Amino acid sequence: MQLRIFLAASSIGLLFSLTQASALLPVGNPLNATISKTSWSVELQDVVTIPNSSGSLKPRLEFLTSGGMPGLAYVIDQRGKIYSFDPAASSPSTSLFLDLSTSVGNFNDQAQTGVRGLAFHPDFNNPGTSGFRKFYTSHSRNGFAPLVGNPVIFPSPPGLNHDSVLGEWELNANGTVNTSSYRELLRIGQPFNDHNIAQISFNPNATSGDPDFGNLYIALGDGGNISPPIQTIDPHNLAQDLGQPYGSILRIDPLANGGNPYTVPVDNPFRISTNPGTSQNLIWAYGLRNPHRFTFDTAGEHKMLISDIGQANIEEINLGTAGANFGWDLREGTFQTTSIVSNGLNIIDNLPANHATDAFTYPVAQYDHSNNLVNGSGAIVGGSVYRGTAVPQLKGLYIFGEFASNSGPLFAVEVDELVDRDDFSNLNSLNDGHLAPFQEIRLTHNGVEKSLLQIINDAIPGSVSRTDLRFGVGPDNEIYVLNKRDGVIRRLVSVSGVLDGDADRDGDVDGADFLAWQRGVGKTDGAWSDGNFNGDSTIDALDLTIWQQNYSNTLPLLASQIVPEPESFLFGIGLLLTLPLITGRTLSLRCIRDLAI
Repeated sequence: MQLRIFLAASSIGLLFSLTQASALLPVGNPLNATISKTSWSVELQDVVTIPNSSGSLKPRLEFLTSGGMPGLAYVIDQRGKIYSFDPAASSPSTSLFLDLSTSVGNFNDQAQTGVRGLAFHPDFNNPGTSGFRKFYTSHSRNGFAPLVGNPVIFPSPPGLNHDSVLGEWELNANGTVNTSSYRELLRIGQPFNDHNIAQISFNPNATSGDPDFGNLYIALGDGGNISPPIQTIDPHNLAQDLGQPYGSILRIDPLANGGNPYTVPVDNPFRISTNPGTSQNLIWAYGLRNPHRFTFDTAGEHKMLISDIGQANIEEINLGTAGANFGWDLREGTFQTTSIVSNGLNIIDNLPANHATDAFTYPVAQYDHSNNLVNGSGAIVGGSVYRGTAVPQLKGLYIFGEFASNSGPLFAVEVDELVDRDDFSNLNSLNDGHLAPFQEIRLTHNGVEKSLLQIINDAIPGSVSRTDLRFGVGPDNEIYVLNKRDGVIRRLVSVSGVLDGDADRDGDVDGADFLAWQRGVGKTDGAWSDGNFNGDSTIDALDLTIWQQNYSNTLPLLASQIVPEPESFLFGIGLLLTLPLITGRTLSLRCIRDLAI
């Protein structure tokens, strides 16, 4: 199975035995493993170019979303502007939706400030509701800037740099933004310019009447800083403090309620009162360093996945769970932090013996900064689970990436592989310490295999050393690839190197793929790996027909890797393939599902 085959662990195991808790691990290379690449590739297609921020200054594309006017995608230039465009148009053009740099006084635009998030209320298009035409932005203003409305204020720890702000806006009847409708819900003081407010989102799986409908999730960093030695480990010790909002996913109902700018959901896990100014009431999960991206899978188990940028060692994907403590600043990935600092960076150690019963929720996937000295990494960026229709071979894969160093790789992992584990005493056995079997996706652009960094450098004069990759999902449910370098929005449009009917993407259509279909038959919104070969809403006989028509097909380059099936298996497959021809009719799904092979 292509996404489950990885380089074997080195015979020497980890550099230091996982049973020796006293042996400190080296900064940046705690996992003795290398991320492998897929045998197949994904084509990136240019969709639209966003206007420069000013003059020759390329936009810093931060996020793409939908949920506003039907059919439109909205994209953030971190320097203040939000644009809309129609991704279904043959030649999309952009329209300026809102310019926060002019509409919000004392707008703050540093390296990691500016506009960070955009979310449309789920009732945005429902006349007569309180959320009609309302949307929200997360952005930055200068410290002590005049308040707009009556926001709840959380003062900064020592050394105010700026304020993180959550704001509400309304649309006019003609579709333009009523800038005078702007009101502030939250003002959170930030001691540094990084690790501040980031993505905001409503749960797309919640429908009217559900307890989570209309609740806004807010990603908030630990108030730290990207640059050592200022950032050793959570310099103000905030991420483990429920008395402060930092290092958390917050959750509120953003609609005004009487004199309160928002309300606290009754089922928030740490709620002790209705007071919107008590941070503990707002916190949904905590123990995070810089959880700048999260997503909700819109099918399957509806998992919430949170990407958290580590400091010197580990990048994480976490499974969002109400009340979870993800461990920072006492944990970084599946390791414990120490008080030892080298060149401003923290040294980590193996987990203590009682880690299986401790209070922390550990990642469901992780990678380190060294990658065994092959294309080292530095900062994770979360994406989304592919649930579109244009590329059925990707269905059910969680797509994420690395943005701060190397070539800007995109990664893929089956969302069903992202599960909680308790015991990491034999970490090396869990996909070489990565916890889940993810791989780097080979990319092509105009049919030529290239890294994302190469694609970006082909598009602009000169060269850049990092991609600052970001992701978004459009109104068409397709995944879009953004960056802060060339202003071009690209889309995943096709896959090469995956045969029709090849559920495990290993280069041949065989009995293993039939068994995948057999296990998945009847599922709605099943993944490609479940046997959903036509990408529709149900795994059924149509998908089986695709497998039958392609059975025994093999990609030439992988022919030598084929392992012969047992004779009994081949007999059963032969019967399955020929019986419909002999009887002149199609086998029932129940008969096929129950066929003993």
